[in-house]
Amino acid sequence: MAASSSSKDKFFENVINPYLREVMQHPQAIELCDGVLHIRDVQGPKATGTVDARLKAMEQEVFKCKRMVEHGLNANHFMIADFTRDLKVYGKYMKDIVFTFNEQINFLQRQIYDLQNQVFEYEARFQVPVKDKS
Repeated sequence: MAASSSSKDKFFENVINPYLREVMQHPQAIELCDGVLHIRDVQGPKATGTVDARLKAMEQEVFKCKRMVEHGLNANHFMIADFTRDLKVYGKYMKDIVFTFNEQINFLQRQIYDLQNQVFEYEARFQVPVKDKS
């Protein structure tokens, strides 16, 4: 049983989430000094001050990171909006192309509806009454 469990874990790590190993790894700092690459483990903060002061400092750091993420998301949203607004295909704006497609779809749907109505009218007009054989 242990072998199947470990194979499932390996499958999860390698196929489903290939970055899990990197996430679980202890954080490291990378520095380049004088053309030499130095990799060292990040040391945790020293436990100085009261618990409340450390919690407040951590809260401020989390708040700062949260604001940075929000600013990044807003910037990303604005870039995507600008890109899609100004996107051109063969010199025409994308919104005009989509509008033209919608108009064409509506036209074709109207034609289909008209043809269906014509079929029903012809069936009703040329329907042969069924004679009773009894």
